[in-house]
Amino acid sequence: MAPTAFPGSEDPLGLRSHTMWVGSAEALAGLGLRSGSEATVEELAAAVAGRPAVSGASARADGEAFDLTFVAPASVSWVWAQADADLREDLERAVMQAAYSSLQHLTGTRPVIGNIAPAHGLAAALALHAVGQRPPWSKAPLPLLHVHGYLVGVLDESGILRGPDSQALQEQSMTRECGALGRMRLAQSLGDLGFEINAQAGPDGRSFEIAGVPEGLLALARSADKGCAGLGRETDQDPWEVREVF
Repeated sequence: MAPTAFPGSEDPLGLRSHTMWVGSAEALAGLGLRSGSEATVEELAAAVAGRPAVSGASARADGEAFDLTFVAPASVSWVWAQADADLREDLERAVMQAAYSSLQHLTGTRPVIGNIAPAHGLAAALALHAVGQRPPWSKAPLPLLHVHGYLVGVLDESGILRGPDSQALQEQSMTRECGALGRMRLAQSLGDLGFEINAQAGPDGRSFEIAGVPEGLLALARSADKGCAGLGRETDQDPWEVREVF
């Protein structure tokens, strides 16, 4: 569920979008899309199917789209839940940028083209969610900022848009590497915002937390059933989950 479903008392009336298109101009152009623009439901449904929203013609040569989900550390979500409107926007932007950096690293370094070569561009939609559980809720949901990165296409060396290779996406070292890079970028952004960071946090010491958030809240978030395709498990291990989008 998007952050706009949980407006704070100081949030502006003109709510900002939490879904956007990202990627290279060439990859997005084939789908009739532009980087930075809002990703509508109609556009996303068409892009997942490999075609522009305004046309029934296929723009992706082969393959499927995938949902790669990046989960922020629990402390980031708790701080976001208590923040004023300006800080909430800064935190949301930092989480989105971290997720995009991970996608760029993945497609630019891993053999997502036929499990042979990295991509020369990507087309993806980012969707920021504020909680893991899906309604109806038996109790108030816990905050969990996470980004669904819908990777709908990657460019090969000939400039042809293809679906990313599933084997390359599912490889375990990829999830750990991209998760670590995303956490590093997020920690850097939080440091720039003035937060003190506790490194080597979490069950395996592979994450970080914002200093000052009570351990009881962090433990509560880690032990809760997050729903949203098992994000609680991913928070304790690698903050990435990969699912094929049908």
